[in-house]
Amino acid sequence: MASLDVNSGPRPLRFGIMCTGLTFQTWQARCVEELLALQDVRPALLIFPTGEPEILRVIKALPTKRLLFEGYSRVIRPRALRPVDMSSRLRDVPSIRCRVTTRGKFSQYFDPSDIGRIREHDLDFILRFAFGIIRGEILEAARYGVWSFHHDDEMKYRGSPPCFWEIFHGDPVTGAILQRLTNRLDGGIVLRQGYFRTALHSLRQNVDQVLLGSVSWPASVCKDIRTGHAAYLDAPPSRTTAPVFRAPSAGQMLQFLAKVERNSVRRIDGAIRRHEEWCIGIVHQPIASFLEPTDRLQVRWLRFPGNGRFIADPFGVRVDGAVQIVYEDFLYRTAKGVIATVDAEAAGPPSPPNVAIDLPVHSSYPYVVQDRGEIYLIPETHESREVGLYRAVDFPSRWEKLAPILKDVAALDGTVFRHDGRWWLTYTDQDVGKDVHLFVWHAPRLEGPWEPHASNPVKSDVRSSRPAGTPFLHQGVLYRPAQDCSQTYGGGITVNRVVRLTPTEFQEEPVKAIAPLRDSPYPDGIHTISAVGDVTLIDSKRHRFIPSAIPYVLRGDRGGRGA
Repeated sequence: MASLDVNSGPRPLRFGIMCTGLTFQTWQARCVEELLALQDVRPALLIFPTGEPEILRVIKALPTKRLLFEGYSRVIRPRALRPVDMSSRLRDVPSIRCRVTTRGKFSQYFDPSDIGRIREHDLDFILRFAFGIIRGEILEAARYGVWSFHHDDEMKYRGSPPCFWEIFHGDPVTGAILQRLTNRLDGGIVLRQGYFRTALHSLRQNVDQVLLGSVSWPASVCKDIRTGHAAYLDAPPSRTTAPVFRAPSAGQMLQFLAKVERNSVRRIDGAIRRHEEWCIGIVHQPIASFLEPTDRLQVRWLRFPGNGRFIADPFGVRVDGAVQIVYEDFLYRTAKGVIATVDAEAAGPPSPPNVAIDLPVHSSYPYVVQDRGEIYLIPETHESREVGLYRAVDFPSRWEKLAPILKDVAALDGTVFRHDGRWWLTYTDQDVGKDVHLFVWHAPRLEGPWEPHASNPVKSDVRSSRPAGTPFLHQGVLYRPAQDCSQTYGGGITVNRVVRLTPTEFQEEPVKAIAPLRDSPYPDGIHTISAVGDVTLIDSKRHRFIPSAIPYVLRGDRGGRGA
């Protein structure tokens, strides 16, 4: 790790950037800005190639049959690839120009004298935005090596172009990694990894969400270095044997364009004719039962309200021996949800609903917490940009608002629980990938003060990030339900086993996939499971044509719900 200065503490982490000049692509500029936002990280060297930029030589070398893809890429112009002038931010950073020698077909080796000059700058890592497939001593010229992005799942897709072949092959997720390069081709040490739902209808959108969605990863690794939790920098390299892809031929491009058009038509048709109807179910078994096959579970469904309404996000509390359900009651006509209550023994929710909390903004996911004899409620209100905290004055009808837990954050599905003597808050963020990036905060008391986890966001995975109900202990192990939005919003639930949870560490692994209950009246999705003692509440959805939902869809009023 970095050496210590007894007078000023750890010296700043110093990084170099391999780049073609002071004009960066947008996603690259944001990577650098994320690093510059850290108080103890400093840019120390810009490493420019001599001669013609690599990308121009690659384009010139492309066979004519590949140029259709190049032309298409220029037309769609992903936001992530647009140029950004970084001269004002990096003007005072020293720079050097380096020569490379190509050996074999692709491998580039730096001149030993240039490597010596780079070493003189005492770099902790080098961020690679230029050059080709680099090998040799340059990979050890910085303390923690050379870091490079691969914007695909390296276990499925090697080569290029990024984020393209997932659409071509209909893959529901597009992966990305930040890796420490090694001398093995496509055998880097994975430092960060994430998965995004593939935008099958748009290469522009797919490129943007993957490239812009991974810009914080170098900064996150720096945070781990600072807290002493970056042993993975020396982990074994990837052993991928995935096929190597190249720029598509003209024939493949025509197939691709046809697939994108078909996917766009299906998406629009589905948005107009297939609308979500969620309903609440009650299972008289503890939540840990969902770690076993779910076809053995007996569900009693509440009566569906109808008339353009649905009920979802059930949480509960036992009062005087009876289970009371607090839930989201959503009306398509107003495009707004309110927090309502119903007795678990009732046949269904009343109409109009028993409203507990009705705010000016859409409200959902009314997470219930009991602490020191009081009942608290944390509704999802991302439009107000806060995580609110309410205390029951007269449960379930009267609540008072206390000071918010968090401000200035568009948190989705905030989930609060106590573990190892601390309170924890997990959520995803509407502003930065609503189903992808998991954020964690912690506090000594429910009221705070709340502090961010040292590695936020702690993971990026559309299959298992967004909270989906109450975490629970089973045989001494903490489990965290999360939504699987890889196919569709609320398409399923992944139960994660939490391996490590401290203010500076987070690790979890998926152990159970809860699929939609296909034999139920609501077979098209499931996105909440919550525990009330030995009773578990769930919600599931079906798709129907709902006339009052059409204005909601056309306005794009989906809030925290997926597209």
